[in-house]
Amino acid sequence: MTALAAENFATAAVRDPVDTVRALVVLLHGRGIDRRSRALAWHAVARARIECGQQDLAYAAARRAFRAAERAGLTELAGEGLLLLAWIQQDRGHRESSRRYLSLAWPRVGGGLLARARCLRGLDLCVAGEHTDAVRELSTSIMGLRRAGDTHWLANALNGRGIARACQRRLAAADADFAVARDLFVVIGEGERAATCTHNRGWVAALGGDLPTALARYDEAVRAGMTGARRPETLVDRALALLSAGLADDAAVVLADAERLFDGSGRGTMLAEALLALGQCASRASDHRRALDAVRRARALFRRQRRVPLVAAATAVELRVLLRDNDSLLPVAVAAARRCDRLGRPMEAAELRLAAAASAGPAEARRLLRAVERERQAGPVRQRVLGWLARARRAALDGDRRAVFAACRAGLRVVDEHVAAMGAVELQASAAELGGELAAVGLAAAMDGGRPRTVLRWIERYRGAVSRRRPVRPPADPALAAELVRLRAESDGPRLSTVEGRVRRLSLASSAAVVEAIALPSLDEVAARLGSSVLVSLAVHNGRLVACTVAGGRVRLHRLGAVAEIGARVDGLRFALGVHARTGRESARVAARAAADELDRAILSPLDDVLGDRPLVIVPVGELRALPWAALRSCAGRPVTVTPSVASWLTAPRVDATGGHLWIAGPGLPHAAVEVAGLHRRWGGILLRANESRVADVLAAVDGADVVHVAAHGRFREDAPMFSCLDLADGPLYGYDLDSLPRAPKLVVLSACEAGRSATGGLIGLATVLLRRGAGTVIASTLPVPDAEATPLVTALHDELGRGATPAEALAAAQTRHGHLGFACFT
Repeated sequence: MTALAAENFATAAVRDPVDTVRALVVLLHGRGIDRRSRALAWHAVARARIECGQQDLAYAAARRAFRAAERAGLTELAGEGLLLLAWIQQDRGHRESSRRYLSLAWPRVGGGLLARARCLRGLDLCVAGEHTDAVRELSTSIMGLRRAGDTHWLANALNGRGIARACQRRLAAADADFAVARDLFVVIGEGERAATCTHNRGWVAALGGDLPTALARYDEAVRAGMTGARRPETLVDRALALLSAGLADDAAVVLADAERLFDGSGRGTMLAEALLALGQCASRASDHRRALDAVRRARALFRRQRRVPLVAAATAVELRVLLRDNDSLLPVAVAAARRCDRLGRPMEAAELRLAAAASAGPAEARRLLRAVERERQAGPVRQRVLGWLARARRAALDGDRRAVFAACRAGLRVVDEHVAAMGAVELQASAAELGGELAAVGLAAAMDGGRPRTVLRWIERYRGAVSRRRPVRPPADPALAAELVRLRAESDGPRLSTVEGRVRRLSLASSAAVVEAIALPSLDEVAARLGSSVLVSLAVHNGRLVACTVAGGRVRLHRLGAVAEIGARVDGLRFALGVHARTGRESARVAARAAADELDRAILSPLDDVLGDRPLVIVPVGELRALPWAALRSCAGRPVTVTPSVASWLTAPRVDATGGHLWIAGPGLPHAAVEVAGLHRRWGGILLRANESRVADVLAAVDGADVVHVAAHGRFREDAPMFSCLDLADGPLYGYDLDSLPRAPKLVVLSACEAGRSATGGLIGLATVLLRRGAGTVIASTLPVPDAEATPLVTALHDELGRGATPAEALAAAQTRHGHLGFACFT
């Protein structure tokens, strides 16, 4: 083979690495290859192995390439081989070895190769956290590479400088570098490397707090040919974006894949970063054993790689976990936080100081919190929220409730702005959780003050972060709609989880909808709307349930039982009711009655003097969102409305049940056909039979309808509530489908199992998605529904609505005659 032909393999190694390795292995084991061609061929094998993510094999090939060039007396090629070895060792996390190779190469190279050497030195400085020096060295390299016309390495250097600039928080400059690098890679036909630049632009967006844009660019990079299998570092970036959005469980799943891929690739640098991120996920999910295991493994790798800033970051996460049970570590934690500050890890420093302040005496706690307060005016969203949290906690130590409220309000405004930028309901719900600790501090201060009106205001202030935002126009996403069609086709197939993953990614990356903000209501507005009804707003403080009631314009504060006990009773009631629904056993009915009576005594009976026999508007919290309220004696026969917040209840559209009706039957349920046919004969309107209820037709008919009744099999997904669904003729109608409705119906009745259940803090489920889209009222069950009993109940419900009853009144009357079946009226 000629030298020219062998040189062509250098280009092929990047564009088609698998076939290149296969062809070159055959060539290298044959005869008749000259020394120069042999050195070039091994060099190309090493490059191809790098592209495949096989760093250990790449290192072995690069050593053979260097030795072949040395034996052939090819000084320049040997110098290039040393640079290749330095590059590979840098990626493997062997920084000392990388620097030795770079030192050996330096006197052997000049011109364009010297510019490559400067690029590698700049990348090494970036890994070491010396970003200012890295930018300087990479800028010099970029000038030299431009003069040499070395497009491949020029793009690499621009990509590296983009990383360093991003770490300096020079985000616009970083994005510009990545954009130019991408274009250069496209010109020379290196599509996957171009895609990694697109991915890096997503990383910049994530650093700036624009998570929808970040996730959209990550997906664009995947569509452009970048794969997690070959570049698992991209999975770490995606996981960190999910973690910053509060989706720790989702992030942990992605990181588990990244860890597996890195473990076998020889890429110790990125394995360590994946382990650190995994430890952060586990820590936020309170999985302390897993968190400690991950960060300790990460720290050991960082130490071997001499990556001092990341050693400090891993130590901070470890100490944050250990401080929960060992406050003797406080001095070590304080010193570790200072070290994180010095090494440019402000987030880890802030989180560690907050944890340390919880274990410290008042004077030391104030000093620690004051240091975190500095973060509240600038930086990523979480960092600013932590700064306001520190300010609020310090004010609480000083007994200054006014300052506590001011800090909490300021921090929650940051959260509000962040939530408003999110397109996907999952991101909104998780982003809202950033304000959970702020809300708890504000509520604690209000409880200490003992003024019921102030307590109610603080309960509703945090609760409304998501529910006070109603999209008035959903984002149009044809790609998401197409994936939902594929998901319906795969509803029972082996590729189900793969397609679900694509749907989830596209949803999270969707652009924000046009959003209508709903102001916090005044007490006068609430009292006027309530009329003779009573508002019961529930919250948790110091592990106990508290209730604020509003009746006759007066607000009262009630301290109730321990939340843990109440949560266990809700689980017991739901279990007993489920057994009774499936089997009809009398023992299950008795057990359910006993559990319901216990819950009634714990929650509503203490409020008897306020409640009387008046209608109720209940704002539940925690496990109480899954409670079938009508099972409680205090609710029997009483109109009860359940709402996610006072603001959403107050602004819900009024329901006119005399408007046009839409009746929909799902397949496989004989009672459904009978149910909707009977209702259609009685009330008229549009009827979609079981064989006609295709998803697209249902969505078109539901859009803007007055009254919609769906009798179909329903499934609730606790693990992924947006995949909760109603079975229709051509497959499931998902929460994602409902979230695309331009106009929600005014009244929706879901005669389906568990269609009223929700997860993620009670913010995500079929009923809550409809309310988010602007539905006035949704009537649905939080329990499995016995088919034979549902039809009489919903028929009676519509009879009452036809007589002019409100939805809550109609449901109460129907339940008095036919049993509650877990149905509730959600507004």
